[in-house]
Amino acid sequence: MTLVRSRLCWIFAFLAFGLLLAGCTNPPVPGQNVTPVINGTNGTNATAPAQNGTNVTIITGQQQNQTVQQQQNYTNPAQPVESKEINYTFQPNDTLVIYFIYVGDQADKLQGDAILIKKGDLDVLVDAGAAQAGGRVVDFLRTKGVDDVDVMLSTNADPAHYGGMGAVAAAYRVEEFWWTGKTFNDQAYASLGSDMSGMVKTVRNVSRGFNMTLDGIQFSVLNPGPKPFGDFNNDAVVLRVQDRNFSAVLLSGVQFGAQNELLNEQKKSLLRCDVMQAPYYGLGTGTSGMANFLSATKPKLMVISGGPDESAASGGSRDPFRRLLDQNGIAYIENYAADGGTVRVSYDGVTCAYGYLGGVSQPC
Repeated sequence: MTLVRSRLCWIFAFLAFGLLLAGCTNPPVPGQNVTPVINGTNGTNATAPAQNGTNVTIITGQQQNQTVQQQQNYTNPAQPVESKEINYTFQPNDTLVIYFIYVGDQADKLQGDAILIKKGDLDVLVDAGAAQAGGRVVDFLRTKGVDDVDVMLSTNADPAHYGGMGAVAAAYRVEEFWWTGKTFNDQAYASLGSDMSGMVKTVRNVSRGFNMTLDGIQFSVLNPGPKPFGDFNNDAVVLRVQDRNFSAVLLSGVQFGAQNELLNEQKKSLLRCDVMQAPYYGLGTGTSGMANFLSATKPKLMVISGGPDESAASGGSRDPFRRLLDQNGIAYIENYAADGGTVRVSYDGVTCAYGYLGGVSQPC
C-alpha cells in the first residue's frame, strides 16, 4: 500500500510539472498580427537584397526626367557653346578672314550679296548672290580651298541674296542650312528651303537670341525679333560675328523699320563693332534713316557691297550715305568699285586689316 501511494505521488508530481511548463509557453492566438524581427531590429524596414544580382534604385523624392533635349538655340551670349555637331578642325587661334564677294553686274544692273567667313577649316557662307552669280561664287570658294560649306545662311527672301545657293549646294556638301523659315509667298524660296532640308544634316530656323560658337567665333542673330514686320528686307537676318577682340555686324537688307527697332531693343554694345556691312547695298532706300543708327554704333569700317548701279530702280543714290559716313568719321570700302572687287577683312588675334583682294591692306 505504501508502494502504491509512492508511485501515485510521482505521477501527480510529473503531471503538475507538465502543466506548469504548458502555462509558460504563450503560443500565439490564431489571426494575431506578429511583428517580425528583421536584421535584429524590431519593426525596422529593411531593403531586401536584389534578385539575380540586379541593382535596385529606390527613389525617395519626386522623380526627375533624365532625358535632356538638345538645345539648338543658344541664348546666352555670355556663355558661348562650341558646337560639336559640325565637323571641322578646331583652330581657334587661326586668322579670321571675311570675304565680301563681288557678285553684282553692271550690264544687268544686278545687286547682290555673298559673304564667306573663313577661319582655318571652318567655312560659313552668308548668302550666295543671284542665280546668275552662282557659278562665280562656286569658283571663288574653290580658289580659297573650301572643301565643304559648314554653314550656309540665307538672310532673306531676296533672289539677289539666295539665287546662287542652288549652285553652291550642287558643288559642295553643306552641313547646316540657317534661315528664318519665312518664305513671304516666294515659291522659289520655299523650294530652296525644301531642297536644303533633303540635302543637309541640319536646318535651323534662326531669329533674335540664337547664338552658336564655331571655331571660337560666336555667331549671334540680332534680327528678326519676336514681332515681324512682314517684309523680307526688315525681317532679314542680322548677324553679329565675334572673334576674340574683333566684331562685325552684317545688316543684310534691313531698312529703317528694323534699323530703328534694333536700336531700341538691342544693347548698343551688340551693334557696336569694328566692321559693319551696309544695309540694302548702301542704296538710298535702305539708308534714309541711318543718321541715328551710325551715331549710336560708330563702326570703324563700313563695307558697301552689291553692284555699281545707283538708279532709282535699284534703290537710289549712295551719295547721302557716303556723306553720313564721312560726317561720322567712318572709313568705307565698296566691293563694286571700278578699281576694286571682292573686299577682304582679316583679323589675326591682334590686328584687323582690310583691302581689296590681292591689293594692299590697311588697319581697320
